[in-house]
Amino acid sequence: MVSKTLSTLSFSVLCASECSAFVPHTQRSLINRVMNCSNKSYHAVLSLSAEKDEGGELDSFLSSFPSPEAVKMNILEGEVGERGEQYVVAQFGLLLLIAIGGVPFVGDDMTSFLGLSLIFAGLLLVYKAAADLKNNLSPWPVPADPKSGRGSLVDEGIYSYIRHPMYSGVLFGMIGLSLVTDSVTRLLLTGALYFALDAKSDYEEEKMIDAYGLEYEDYQRRVQGKFLPSGVNDTFTKRI
Repeated sequence: MVSKTLSTLSFSVLCASECSAFVPHTQRSLINRVMNCSNKSYHAVLSLSAEKDEGGELDSFLSSFPSPEAVKMNILEGEVGERGEQYVVAQFGLLLLIAIGGVPFVGDDMTSFLGLSLIFAGLLLVYKAAADLKNNLSPWPVPADPKSGRGSLVDEGIYSYIRHPMYSGVLFGMIGLSLVTDSVTRLLLTGALYFALDAKSDYEEEKMIDAYGLEYEDYQRRVQGKFLPSGVNDTFTKRI
């Protein structure tokens, strides 16, 4: 019972401290009062429990918890806006959305609209990629032999922005289908599809280098985005 009370008080101090990091300075006095009150209660329980703790078990248990004063100082330390508040807001915001099981104001209609938009975008990408490839179109990752008259390096149109737009279209379409059908299984399988297409594209590019040599390597340097334009791709890869 004592340990439960102490844990509750410590959690209250931590929550109050977290809130104080995002409110104006003029409003921190109220939060500090709450924290001071919690600190007093914490130490009162500590003192009362110490009288009954003969074997030192309580001290050992309490030593595993952070000190409320230390937590408070850690949270208040640093300048507002320079402590990475945006990541804390994102972290606790997402935890809250996970806890409530959804995003407010984003219902079935919004999910369906987003899913259908992705399906449409995916179909458009696949069509544009096929149209730009022309006689180079093939399901195999090994390119057509340039000597056959059917194989050529395509670096124009949609291929001047991303190297594998057809795979991008397929992925967008499958994500959209997962949202429209509200299927977690489809979404997980789409994740597996991404890794399969990523491996296939790597193999395909090895074969493209075999066929076109320095010409394709120069194309890779000019168009750095594999499935997404280079600017968007860099934003995602830096987070992985």
